[in-house]
Amino acid sequence: MFTRADVDAIGQLHSDRSPIISLILRVDKERIDEDYTIRLKNLLRRAADSLDSRYDHDQTEAVLADLDRIGAFFRDEGSQFGQGVALYASSPAGIWQVIEIPREIESEISVGFEPYVAPLINVLERFTPFCTCLVSRNQGRIFYGQLGTFEELSQIVDTDVPGQHDQGGWSQARYDRHIEEHVRGHLKRVADDLFRLFQERPFRWLVLGGSADVIPTFIELLHPYLRERHIGTVRTLMEAAINDVHRESRDTIERWATEEKSRAIDMVRNEALRGDRGVSGIDNTIMALQQGQILTLVVDDTLAAPGAVCRNCRAVQPTTDATPRPCVFCEGPTELLDNVVSEIVTGAFRQSAGIVYLDTPELRDRLSDLGRIGALLRFHVASQSEPSQTTG
Repeated sequence: MFTRADVDAIGQLHSDRSPIISLILRVDKERIDEDYTIRLKNLLRRAADSLDSRYDHDQTEAVLADLDRIGAFFRDEGSQFGQGVALYASSPAGIWQVIEIPREIESEISVGFEPYVAPLINVLERFTPFCTCLVSRNQGRIFYGQLGTFEELSQIVDTDVPGQHDQGGWSQARYDRHIEEHVRGHLKRVADDLFRLFQERPFRWLVLGGSADVIPTFIELLHPYLRERHIGTVRTLMEAAINDVHRESRDTIERWATEEKSRAIDMVRNEALRGDRGVSGIDNTIMALQQGQILTLVVDDTLAAPGAVCRNCRAVQPTTDATPRPCVFCEGPTELLDNVVSEIVTGAFRQSAGIVYLDTPELRDRLSDLGRIGALLRFHVASQSEPSQTTG
């Protein structure tokens, strides 16, 4: 399963001298009307055509050789992939990294001295692992997956829980207490199994399913790490089909995520306009990034804006014209970028900031007047300039 550790490992790749090819390829063999090999050839050709005076003769030859190597790799090994692939290559730097990713990604290719990981960060945010647990007075079912994949890991049936009949010579009150003790013991076993799963396969969200008389007690018995991940409860039947459980879970997560993104927009707006622990617009966000202040980055996922990055210290910076200017931090040479947003996202991710992508028209519109990008900060800032109105 594609994880943050995969993105972290790729993000650590670096080459001061040898360009790195970053290829994101959707390998969707379920679509018979589209051949991914044609898409691959077009991407490789585009990368070759992009090589310009930034690269000397040896660098250009190395990139062209790696493009041929990539083409041969998919010709020989492509049949093993059924979704998407991220491939990073630089033979002179000893880099050849291939991971399988969800198919819901747009194909892209880039050549530079650092790996292009922004698309993977977006995918990671959309395909965060979650767990669903259905629980009743004597049963439990535990599911694990992402928005695109889902599997049932275990079924728990507790035959020790007595029924509401055959109480024998017991008093009714005593027998009821006996039943509830057994029910609580069963729920504790399910909660413990759930925590063991979390320790082995961490997940971000927990969806519960069950009746109103069981769920409050079950939540009380959950480990605090699990209680803080509980985002909703569904009234799914214990015997529900896995596809129905997946659909109910997905709907719950999507509603919760939309509400969380809406709250993030409100917080950025309030803090930025107050000049406190928030900034908005490209320029202010870049400055906060370079100061290591970003706690949560909120960005329109369609935003594109020009900018620059330093070739020495890799600092991101805004630009107002088509002339490269010395880095404002180390005075090194800068490289102009058609879209600096991916560099901002990558930088924030490397600083362990949260990334909130605004991925619906309604959410994007709510940040449009603040430059379509902003951030909550780790600490107070004295002031910021007027919000940028950058569009893309």
